[in-house]
This record gives sequence, structure tokens and C-alpha cells, in this order.
Amino acid sequence: MEIRFHINNLASGINFDNLLFLSFMKRVFCLLLIVTTALPAVAQSLDTLHIYFPLDKNELTPESTRYIDSLIRKKVLAPGKKITLLGYGDFLGGDAYNENLSYSRANNVQYYLSFAGFKKEDIKLCVGKGKINSKNANGKTGSAKDRKVEIIIYKIIDTPIEQKFNYALINLKEDETYPLYDIHFFQGSLGITPQSKPYVQMLFNFLNTHKTYEIQLEGHICCIGPSPGDEPYDETTLSMKRAELVRDTMIHYGIDSARMKCVGLGNHNLIYDEVPDSNDPDLPPWKVENSEMSRRVEIRILKR
Repeated sequence: MEIRFHINNLASGINFDNLLFLSFMKRVFCLLLIVTTALPAVAQSLDTLHIYFPLDKNELTPESTRYIDSLIRKKVLAPGKKITLLGYGDFLGGDAYNENLSYSRANNVQYYLSFAGFKKEDIKLCVGKGKINSKNANGKTGSAKDRKVEIIIYKIIDTPIEQKFNYALINLKEDETYPLYDIHFFQGSLGITPQSKPYVQMLFNFLNTHKTYEIQLEGHICCIGPSPGDEPYDETTLSMKRAELVRDTMIHYGIDSARMKCVGLGNHNLIYDEVPDSNDPDLPPWKVENSEMSRRVEIRILKR
């Protein structure tokens, strides 16, 4: 189920069909929710490239250097990426000969990459693997496809955002809360920014899948008051309404209200950034409120 919303008539209520908006204190703002992050370890995948060599040679050919240069221009190869270099020889020649030849091929690729900015720590391994004993190991010209260096590139693949979100809630410890920092509220308002829409969907997906979970939604505000011209507001009421906004959205799409409690905590748990004193780097950092992060809703798991 995909969440879509809009308002047809505020006087008769909200029609959640295309984009959901609610009004609070002279404003009509977007309604949405829920967040990301968490902690599963990132995965690695491998890309393998091949640099080929002439018979009995360990020097890079002009064709090989042009190929490597093109990979660097395209950032397929780039300093900072972790790589392994494995050199090989074909079936011609003895074991000792091919071990030396295969290593010198890998080493020459490493040497060439050093001029492109690769550092020693970028290259996890540079070894010669000796000869490859092909099934059809015959002929005086050997096997051109086996005279090579493999460049193995390690790529970090980040875990999909919804998988991180689910992981965080499933592993949330008793009495801990999960802050929804990617759900941004307008200053002095109930309204949630439109960019928060994917996280509304993620929360609904989670609760719809994990049907035994019961949660508490805890609303917060920052210490900055209403914008000029706005009506004053009660901080506890506003923080409570932010939590209720999230709950009511979930209820509309079919999540049982009995599974969700709401609490308004006002501005008693502000989020601070540590900003170093530029005039004296030896002094400890001083703290400044991050008002955007302070305007938030947090989730507490009450029952699994």
C-alpha cells in the first residue's frame, strides 16, 4: 500500500488521497512522517578488471595504459578505492618462471597506478599467482587470455534505507528511543516538510508488517519560539500534537490506534551540536542548539 494524500475541503475535513496537509496556528502544512538510519554492517561487492600482456612480457602495453587511463577518467578506478592486484602467467614455462613473471606483471600495474595517485594503503594485496593450467594446455603460443593481471575493486554497498529503518526498530532496546531526525517540522508549527514523505511510508510499512508491535510516539520542539506574526503556542501542546499527527496518519491507513500512544515532551530534550571555538582551538567545543533536529518525534517500543 502506498501512502498518498491531499486536502479537498478543510471545512469538511481532510481527504488523504494525494498529499496530506493539516492546519495549525494560521498555517496549513504538509503532513507526513518517518525516518531512517541504523546499524547493519555495509556489504562489499567485487568488480574485476583484466589487463593483458604479450607472451613472456611484464611491461604494460600502450593499449593497456590507455585502458587504465580510461578507467581512471571514468572513476571506475580512483585513489581511495581499495583494490587487489593478482598477476598470472599461462601454461608455458616452469612454475618458478611464471611465479616471478606473474608477480612482476602485478607489480608493474601497481607502479603505474602509483603515478595516478594510488597509495600503498589503497592496494590490499599485490601478488603473483603463477601459471594457469588451462584445459587445452598445448601450442607454442600459450594462452593469451591467461597472461594477465586482475584488478579486483572492492565496492561498498550501503544497506537500503528502509532495511536500516526496520533494523533499528527491531533492535531497539527496552527504554531506548529511536529519533526520527529525517522527519523535519516547520518552526513553531505542526506541519512536517514534504521531504519527509518516504519516512511516513516506511513507518506504515513497518507497523503493517510487524503487527504485534506497540509503540509510543514522543514529540519534541526546539527552544525557538513562533515566527514573527504567529500566535503564541504552548510548547507541551505543540510537541504532543506532533506525535499525534504521526499517530493519526497511521490510523487513517489502517493501523490500530490501540498500538500507538503519544507523549509531548516540550523542549526539555534539545539536540545540540558541538561547535569548536575558532578563536582558540585548544578550548573544548561549545554547544549550540540544532533547532531542526530538536523539532522531532521519537519512537519507543512498548511491546514486540
